[in-house]
Amino acid sequence: MLKTKKYFYSLLFLLSIKVASGQSANSEQDQTVNILKDIRYAEKTDSSRNDVSSDRLLDLYLPAKLSKSEKLPVYMFIHGGGFSGGDKSQTAVFCNKLASKGIAVVSINYLLYLKLNKVKGASCSANMAKGLPASGKFHPSLHHAIEIAGADANLALKWIKDNASKYNFNLKKVTISGGSAGAMTALYTGLCKKSEGPEIAAVVNLWGGLENNDQIINPKIPVLTFHGDKDALISVDYANSLHQFLEKKGNKSSKLIIMEGIGHAAYTYITNNKVEEILNFLEKTYKK
Repeated sequence: MLKTKKYFYSLLFLLSIKVASGQSANSEQDQTVNILKDIRYAEKTDSSRNDVSSDRLLDLYLPAKLSKSEKLPVYMFIHGGGFSGGDKSQTAVFCNKLASKGIAVVSINYLLYLKLNKVKGASCSANMAKGLPASGKFHPSLHHAIEIAGADANLALKWIKDNASKYNFNLKKVTISGGSAGAMTALYTGLCKKSEGPEIAAVVNLWGGLENNDQIINPKIPVLTFHGDKDALISVDYANSLHQFLEKKGNKSSKLIIMEGIGHAAYTYITNNKVEEILNFLEKTYKK
């Protein structure tokens, strides 16, 4: 009897950890969403060193009830982890909720350069916690990590374009998004590079930032930014600086939301409170 009780409480404890992290036990069993896992979007490279989180794999979240006549908007999501950790599975609840609203969600893994190459002083927090760099430049290895992640993100966009007919994607309604390092990658890929796939309709930035705004070549793309004013890892200065820059470039479609009392990586808060706001922003963007 004692062993049975011990097992029960151990199981309850583990379940509570999972729920607290935002990954509810039934999150991936939502009957309104079909999930196709570990689809290869580009060739595996030796650089990944057999680290699955650094491999070019994606999870595809599709609404279960698909209309053959109506094409699906696409929301490509890039997870965070400082280019040294994280995995596409960690934001399953957020992706699942978006897909349940009638969107195809593409959640990708990508080469985590700083996980495979330990470099002192190259972390996001070391470069971004205290505000914008006076030199306008990150540590060279962080810069390199962003470029590599961006290259993989572009390959994922190409996969979306190549598979549009198979999954009924609407290539005129493609959003790129991410959290933290993933948001840095999304901003870099959407605003600073030419897409190798479909044209980017919008960027949703969850507490990310750019090395400097002068590298932006697509300043008219609508950007929705969420950033906590208590973020101790990536300063809220990055959100304010980017939004001000876009406004000066005549971008009237972008929106900045500073979340009071919120710190870094507030995925549960966004999932529970801000999904409708994201959807409303995208709906307005897609109509333009």
